[in-house]
Formats: sequence, structure tokens, C-alpha cells
Amino acid sequence: MSAQSVRIVGVEFGREPIPRSFTTLLPSELQASYVPIDPLDNPTLPGAICAIEAQADYWAAQLAVDPVVPTVVLGYCSGSGFASELAARLGGDPRLILVDPGAPDAHEAQELLIELATAMDEDLAPQDVPQILGQSPDDALAVIGDFLTATVQRCAPELDQDIAESLTRHQRGWMSYTLAAGAHGSVLPKEPVHVLLSEAAEWEHTGPGEVHRFPVDPVALFTSTAAAQSVATVVAARL
Repeated sequence: MSAQSVRIVGVEFGREPIPRSFTTLLPSELQASYVPIDPLDNPTLPGAICAIEAQADYWAAQLAVDPVVPTVVLGYCSGSGFASELAARLGGDPRLILVDPGAPDAHEAQELLIELATAMDEDLAPQDVPQILGQSPDDALAVIGDFLTATVQRCAPELDQDIAESLTRHQRGWMSYTLAAGAHGSVLPKEPVHVLLSEAAEWEHTGPGEVHRFPVDPVALFTSTAAAQSVATVVAARL
């Protein structure tokens, strides 16, 4: 395989408690061709809900991919819809690989807010975190921003508003992306050629992609030799 003959774009979240990266699924000779994208690095996210389609537009412009160079796009979990939207915008008919694809529902967004808030203040109880179920994404993000800023100021009363808001930028960005991904749902404008599933994952989509199941948990899948072979097969097909 030539590292110069294919471009590999991976959608991954580098600030997860247990980070997962597609670098562990790629052959060493293709590491130089790999371009990771963290959707949370989009500077617009902390302040407003940005539709997944608009986020894909932003990152497609940042990548400026040459359509002549064969491209493979990879995404997992809540990054799957974004990866599909991005692949649909890159040109040159890129091949899409998804791992445990899915979209976060409202309850998962609420759970993430509780997790982020209690990590900021260990004295918070889940019932102290505001409910965002049933709210529009925009209204939910406004509630989240006010609550997280107030949480920081309660822990450190000497901080002014601007500093408190800057300290919650990552948490607000993560919630903004999660709410946008939930609103987007499981829409896949670009169909995956391969879907890799961990032992408990489900996939009910009826597209043409091949489905591979692995008897491991979602984190262990990223170090699975069998999963790496599946990815290598798709990449080799683009050379």
C-alpha cells in the first residue's frame, strides 16, 4: 500500500474518558495518510447549536480534499451521521466505514450533562442537574450554558462571568454536538460499505454495506485484529 495513494479521514472524539482512535485499526504504512477530525474542535459549537449538515460543510471546507485522491472516511457512535454527511461532501466517491453507528437520544444527552456537571462539582447530585428532556436543542443549550457557568462560579466565587464561561467551553461544545447529533438522527446520505459492530451493538439499517460483528466491547473493538483486517480491506480497495 502506498501512503500517498489514498487519504483516510477519521471522525473521533479525542477527549473521551477512554479515547478511541482509528490509528489502532490502520496498517502502520498508512499512518501518514490518516487525518483525524474531532467535531468538538468546531469553534461555533459552544455558543450555538450547529446542524450536523452545517458542521459537515465546515469540515469539508477545512479539509479541501482533492477528489482525484481516493478517500476513505471512518466514524463511530454519535460521529457516524456526521461522518456520512462529510463523506457525501468530499467528492470522488469516498468509501465510508462506520463502527457501532448510532445517534444519541434525549436520555443519553441528559446522562451526558449529569456526567459533565458532576465531574465539575463532585457535591452535585443527579437531581441537582436541570432536566433538558422535551426541550428544543437551542433551549436546552441555553439552560446548559447557564447551569454550567453557575456551577463553576459556585465552586470558585472569585471568577468573573467571562472566565467562568471559558472554563465551560469544552462541556458546552460537547453538549452542543450531542444535541445536534440527536436532532440529526440516524440519517446516512452516504451509505457505509462496511459496518463494524461490537458485541452489544445493533444495526437495523437496510443499506448495501457489509456488517461485521466482533465479540468484544466498544473500546476493545478498536484494538481488534479482525476489525483492523476489515478496515485494511476497504482501504486496499481504494488503491
